[in-house]
Amino acid sequence: MRYNVSMVYRLIDKIIIMGLSVTALFLLFGTSSDGKSLLQKNEFTIASILLIVIVCLTTEVIRNQYVSAGLLLVTAALTFVVPETVTALPASVYGIFSDKKMEDLIGKFYIEKAAKNPDWSLSSQRALWMKVLLLIAAAILSLRSYMIVLVLAALLMSVKTLFMHGSEKFLTDKFDSVRYDAQQSLRLKNEIANNLDMQVRNATLQERNRIAREIHDNVGHMLTRAVVQLQAISVINKDEKTRPLLESVNSTVNEAMTNIRRSVHELHDDSIDLSIGIHEIASALKERFDVTVSTSIESPVPNDVKSAILGIFKEGVTNIAKHSKGDKVRLEVVENVTFWRILVSDNGKCEPMELSRPSDFAALEGEHGIGLYNINSRAVSCGGRTSIRGGEDGFHITVTIPRRDLPAKEEKK
Repeated sequence: MRYNVSMVYRLIDKIIIMGLSVTALFLLFGTSSDGKSLLQKNEFTIASILLIVIVCLTTEVIRNQYVSAGLLLVTAALTFVVPETVTALPASVYGIFSDKKMEDLIGKFYIEKAAKNPDWSLSSQRALWMKVLLLIAAAILSLRSYMIVLVLAALLMSVKTLFMHGSEKFLTDKFDSVRYDAQQSLRLKNEIANNLDMQVRNATLQERNRIAREIHDNVGHMLTRAVVQLQAISVINKDEKTRPLLESVNSTVNEAMTNIRRSVHELHDDSIDLSIGIHEIASALKERFDVTVSTSIESPVPNDVKSAILGIFKEGVTNIAKHSKGDKVRLEVVENVTFWRILVSDNGKCEPMELSRPSDFAALEGEHGIGLYNINSRAVSCGGRTSIRGGEDGFHITVTIPRRDLPAKEEKK
């Protein structure tokens, strides 16, 4: 878009220059010394108009400094043979001061100016001085004051357009750069926030696991010892009056022991993060395989389903580590509206195989079949089904487990 706008500005400038140059052709070479019109019988007049148009169009289509300089030199040489061609010098001057090299110099000027670089200046560029020398030569060849003014006007118009375009391009690039930096900053901010959330989540899970372990190792053992001691006291007790009291205390301690066991299991199950667990399982393959892990889990997963999914991935990864001849592995779990889909896949070629019916898994034998049988068993325990396919494109295990509503107690986690 910037290039098109700049081109429009240059075309407007060149239309003005062509009009002024043709006007100069009529004023300077339109009549002879005796006052008679030469336009009708001087064939060089039309050639001069064509030369003006050709110079303007050529310098626009081919914006090369050597082409522009060559056109100016050719035009200057023609003025010695055909004086009317001097009117093409303004177009040649505009072309040489609006070529791509000059545009690059102006662009660099704005960049270095913004950077406040004292070692760079526009006046130190050799290409610019070459253009100035050609301008001086064109001014000398113009001879008449009207043509000199026209040459200088072409110079000013080209420089004005270049600086205007250079300033616009510099400011637009600056805006794009600032906008890109802002987008990058926002992306980094989001990544940092996500990492902090993950760290908080990991710390919470680790703390839950520690609490469960502390309760199991300390309180659980103490209650177990209390139960054993109460049972021993009940055996040696001879007082019938205290027996009901001992049995009541024993029942209370046993109930407390059961509640603590349940709480410990719930804390431990809650401390298992499905996504983190899958990545940990996948790490066992990363030395030999290019592993891709994809998890799309938005809702809480029931503890039994969570354990089944992790068990399926463990069996699948073990199967790949033992038997796969490929180099790429994909582990994926996707949450859909009504089910979870688990995929364990590698690209190693194998014998054709397709298992999907219960009878297929019941017929599995040997070490290779035990792992696949266990995968299906874990899926069936959660009401799911397993499909296994092997062939030229690799070995693929797909498990679907239906979703169900969590109890209110589990939804709070």
